[in-house]
Amino acid sequence: MSERKRLTRIFKMHGLSLQASALDTLCDVVQREAEVGRNKADVNNVIFNIIDEIKDRRIQGGNGSGGRSSSMGNIVTSALLEDVVADFRRDAKDVSDDAVQLLDAFHMPRLDFDRMRKNFSLVPFGKEDRELYGEAVAKVDMFNQRYALIQQRILRQDIFQPKLVTNRLGRSAQNNGGTHTITPVESLLGRSGRRFLLGMIVQVEEGNYYLEDHTAQVPLNLSDASLLTDGFVTENSVVLIEGEAIDGVLHVHNMGSPIVENRLDSIKAIGLQNSDIFNSIGSLSEYEKLREQEIEHGEDGMFVVLSDVYLDSPAVIEKIERMLEGYSDFNPLPIFVFMGNFTSKPLSSASEGTKAMISYFEDLANVICKFPNVANEGRFVFIPGPNDPGITGVLPRGPIPNYFTSALRSKVKNVMLASNPCRMRFFTKEIVFFRDNLVSKMRRNCLIEPRQDSNGQLSSHAIKTVLDQGHLSPLPLSTSPIYWQHDHALRLYPFPDALICGDRVEQYYETYEECDAINPGPFSNGFNFVVYRPVGEAGGSQTKSDVELCEVP
Repeated sequence: MSERKRLTRIFKMHGLSLQASALDTLCDVVQREAEVGRNKADVNNVIFNIIDEIKDRRIQGGNGSGGRSSSMGNIVTSALLEDVVADFRRDAKDVSDDAVQLLDAFHMPRLDFDRMRKNFSLVPFGKEDRELYGEAVAKVDMFNQRYALIQQRILRQDIFQPKLVTNRLGRSAQNNGGTHTITPVESLLGRSGRRFLLGMIVQVEEGNYYLEDHTAQVPLNLSDASLLTDGFVTENSVVLIEGEAIDGVLHVHNMGSPIVENRLDSIKAIGLQNSDIFNSIGSLSEYEKLREQEIEHGEDGMFVVLSDVYLDSPAVIEKIERMLEGYSDFNPLPIFVFMGNFTSKPLSSASEGTKAMISYFEDLANVICKFPNVANEGRFVFIPGPNDPGITGVLPRGPIPNYFTSALRSKVKNVMLASNPCRMRFFTKEIVFFRDNLVSKMRRNCLIEPRQDSNGQLSSHAIKTVLDQGHLSPLPLSTSPIYWQHDHALRLYPFPDALICGDRVEQYYETYEECDAINPGPFSNGFNFVVYRPVGEAGGSQTKSDVELCEVP
């Protein structure tokens, strides 16, 4: 029996019919497998694997059309066969490369919560007009969405869900044991006693703070307030309050941050597709396939992250060279993430400052090119700091302008200029990169001294604040200005798998509700950096990250 007849017969036995062009392709595959030394049994296994994959794709296609395959469902075309064979030939490096995706802050879809319908929707980039300088209504919408996202999260917690029990008379009665009710601000009028409220702290008049929700606002008296949770309380932060209204003023007895939930619980509430900001997961089956690839190949992935990389310092350039030398033999190479500031002092906008910045990036390119493998195969991400070239002072901020990095991009093959903040996907993992002096900003703007009975680290208070608030900058707009129509790019809801925040404080790493919070520390002071493996360990259906705080000797 000829090989062509044998292959045709095998496919017919599995209910598949090969087109002539597909049969030619399959014969070429069998011939190549034989040429590399595979025996007949191994070649047959390859054929059966191809058949299984084709049948799986037919089933998925059939489910997408009501469970019935199309009339062409049994026919195997050349395009289908080539696609299946290409998938089998992808090596671990190909899979890992495809698993990495960078998302710019200004191209990020917006998660919208409709308070009336109580549902979520993901508004893709390009479906709405977003301007840098929006109208006043955009500012109102920004704060409304911040509050609504936290409110729906709080109201889903057991402690704020009333339980109904049936008494002996057969009537439903509300059992408030162990549960509490959130009182709207407008309902405080004429009511006495302590109440629980959820609202945003706003400064209506200079030095006078109010609690505001979607119904009304009320003046706050914080003189006797007791803070029950870690974190900073700042203007524009959302808080849970226990207090009572006396003469039109809300006297606060206890105050705390909103209750949080982990990433998986948030995704269950939002929906898988509404949480897919990278547009990489079309269905649950695709998500499961991505998880399988993550478990199989994810341990090869590594991010080397540096912050405050002063390129105008010869010592910094020397240490970068030593660090790159240490990683030059890695296979695959890590992804190098450089966060600003990239100079020790802000450069002037005059021609001298521009020329200096161009030369600093060219010096970095020359160092990278000393290691040809790194220059050709390595991937470099550059995230601007507060003092770097470009439009500064407002978040999110755009990438470093191409003009300054032309020499770097011409010599190093894979250079990505990212916004601040930006997000990266590694298989199913979401990583947020952000460069800001969070601790100092929050310390200067806190309204109540943070609790002292925690671990005492201000960095822990800062990280807990941004995660509790679900926002990277829950600060007064006078301190941290924001483009109103791009505020969603600063949200942390659902939690990312990792938040890597470059701050001018000591290195730290901690886990909060299954989110890795990491600060690589300033590279310019101590030559510190961090190595992050999103999949440091894979076992069964679970993966575990790995974080290593490092220093260049």
